Amino acid sequence: MTNATSNPDLLPPPLWSLPEPDPQTFRVRPLRIGNVDIGFPAVQAALSGYSDGAMRIVARRLGAPYTLAEVMIDRFVLELKNRRRTQHHLQLTDEEHPVGGQLMGSDPKEFGPAATRLVEAGFDIIDINFGCPVKSAVGGCRGGYHLSQPSVALEIVDRVREAVPPQIPVTLKMRRGIDDSQGSRDRFFQIMDGAFNRGVAAITVHGRTVEQKYVGPSNWEFLRDVKLHAKDRTILGSGDLFTAQSCLDMLRRTGVDGVSVARGAIGNPWIFQQVRDLANGLPAMIPDLAEQRRVQLMQCELSLQFKTDVQTCSTMRAFGLKFARLHPQPDVVRNAFAAAKSLEEWRRVLDTNY
Repeated sequence: MTNATSNPDLLPPPLWSLPEPDPQTFRVRPLRIGNVDIGFPAVQAALSGYSDGAMRIVARRLGAPYTLAEVMIDRFVLELKNRRRTQHHLQLTDEEHPVGGQLMGSDPKEFGPAATRLVEAGFDIIDINFGCPVKSAVGGCRGGYHLSQPSVALEIVDRVREAVPPQIPVTLKMRRGIDDSQGSRDRFFQIMDGAFNRGVAAITVHGRTVEQKYVGPSNWEFLRDVKLHAKDRTILGSGDLFTAQSCLDMLRRTGVDGVSVARGAIGNPWIFQQVRDLANGLPAMIPDLAEQRRVQLMQCELSLQFKTDVQTCSTMRAFGLKFARLHPQPDVVRNAFAAAKSLEEWRRVLDTNY
């Protein structure tokens, strides 16, 4: 492995309006969610289509102190059967703990039973998704849609908190609102305050609105406002965390208690060790080709423990497109991964390029 500075092409836009704290006085504080000690305050977010068991284990081995499984719709959880093609959604391993399960849905009545099933499967924390901005979720009155209806959102919180044993923390994922209107901001804080008053242990806030989806910069000033409002309650920040430096910058500039790395962790699980390095005053470790190959093979072997060969091929091809960004010839490698139709072909891409 070699040391190098972070890739400037992946840095978010500079946030000049946020004052730069004195680096001599800033210290990274350990993160705690309810009664669960997380430790280093950079965690892996729930990533739809990505954060399966294999990705979570790789992230843990490479420095993530806590990970979240990909979001599951409550009805899907309730109807899930113990079949080879689907059982991996509720499969956990000893080395994953602590690990969170995330729920999304439209009907408050289904959240409690679904949360109970996640607890029975072994998840240490139950997270409620009020942030997903994709059309299918919002159109189905799920995810970020709930930011428009505080009474329903808080009913969901009530039902989950009542269904889950008291020792299991309940958390939320929110965006800063449906849009940039004052009414949307007011509803955000109504939900946030109501959720904390109902026993929620922590809230992760993404600095974009639902309408923004993933376009434009994440508003870190809003995250700072949220943390000032929340005082000693636990807030994690999310949005534009594509490098280790951006993770450290968010912690410094906004005062949040932790950062939740989402897209920045796909194809770069080393980001968790990198931010630890920077926090300790060291240069961020950048993986060489041998290390990139080792981790991709590790993830493939782990995936085969949870999924079929066909499913693993599809998963590793998708991850290969992301891992390719760290390769000296990213376009060549990306195209090669995209063309792989079997695990044998996927392995040949590794043999040829790493």
